[in-house]
Amino acid sequence: MPALVGVPPPPDSYAAFRLFGVASDNSFTSHSVTFRFIDLEDMQPGSVLITDIVDNGEEHRSVSVDEFDSLGKDVC
Repeated sequence: MPALVGVPPPPDSYAAFRLFGVASDNSFTSHSVTFRFIDLEDMQPGSVLITDIVDNGEEHRSVSVDEFDSLGKDVC
């Protein structure tokens, strides 16, 4: 698996990382999302990992940068 620049290697591919989102107006959500390096194995350069919250669970999907940009514009 390729290394992420500036991120130390995890103890194993299943080590979980937790993130909280912050918006440009400094608002935030108390709901965090998690990912594991194993989730990133199939990602291609120019793609973005999205975590959807479905039935209080997380579902990951990968989209292109252009699709991610379009999704952001649709929300605003």
